[in-house]
Amino acid sequence: MSEHDDTLWDPNLKGDAELQRLQTLLAPYSAKSRGLDEWTPSQTSQKKQYPRFAKIIFAGLAASLLLYVGHIYRLSWNEGQPWQVTAQANSDNATAIFSPGSMLETGKQQSLTIDVARIGQITLSPKSKLRLITTRSNKHRVSLETGHMRAKIWAPPGYFGIANGDAELIDLGCDFDLWKKSDGSGRVYVRSGWVAYEIAEHEVLVPAGFEMKFDAQRPFTPIRPETTPDFANAVHTLERTITASGTTSNESLAASAVVAEAAQDADAFTLLSLLTQHPYLAKGALYPRLAQALKTSGNDEKHRTAWIAGNIHAINDWWDLMPSHPKNWWSNWTDALP
Repeated sequence: MSEHDDTLWDPNLKGDAELQRLQTLLAPYSAKSRGLDEWTPSQTSQKKQYPRFAKIIFAGLAASLLLYVGHIYRLSWNEGQPWQVTAQANSDNATAIFSPGSMLETGKQQSLTIDVARIGQITLSPKSKLRLITTRSNKHRVSLETGHMRAKIWAPPGYFGIANGDAELIDLGCDFDLWKKSDGSGRVYVRSGWVAYEIAEHEVLVPAGFEMKFDAQRPFTPIRPETTPDFANAVHTLERTITASGTTSNESLAASAVVAEAAQDADAFTLLSLLTQHPYLAKGALYPRLAQALKTSGNDEKHRTAWIAGNIHAINDWWDLMPSHPKNWWSNWTDALP
């Protein structure tokens, strides 16, 4: 007898009496007795192979693709393609186009809304002049000749800018106001985000809630409009002293001490801007006063010495303590709304 003559291998063979008894007792519970021996997966069951998971993945990929395509479309613009201008005349909207090289001028009671390609809008106030210089996908430039404008832009840094002679005001993704006189002087106030004012190798960053004045030659240090008159006057005196006698003079260090004495913690960015533009002033009272405002140690002599030497890493250590940064333009998503 081979091993295959055993009932273990051939269920058709009869086993001994005990095995037959057990088979009889268990027969009602067999698959055959319950009609399960010929079961095959139904059509409905075959379709339930991760349907919800697959749909979620597909929907996510489709949404990401649509967002990406929409973002690319929003930033794209043909070179030289004009912008659309809307003027309020009584209760009717009158539209026109604004082409590179042309000038818009508003009357005493007139204001204009200008679509900056697809990345934002400009509101041009009464008695203002605006010239369109360049327009293309990654570079839109205008020049405010005189008057006031408000720009609300949501785009990567550098896509939109305002020329001012040899200088340029660069949008870093924000909402800001600009006033300018015919002599090239003026001021900028940032409502949200950041702007950068660049002239030659000189750059000044202006964050939300701060105002910066400028003339045809240079920008001045950003100041909070709500700051005290004593602090504002001290900052202006320090800037005049630096122009007259240089950053490293005893007069400038003395003037910086007056600034530190008048400063509030909310003026931290003004102090940071002064020390960034003039690192030598860290020898004086501005350094410990800024440390106090930023709630960090002012007793690190190694860090202070590096700052005085103009070490960019030492300066960036305290820039990183600021609550927001220019690189986060996308966080000002509300600027993308009308």
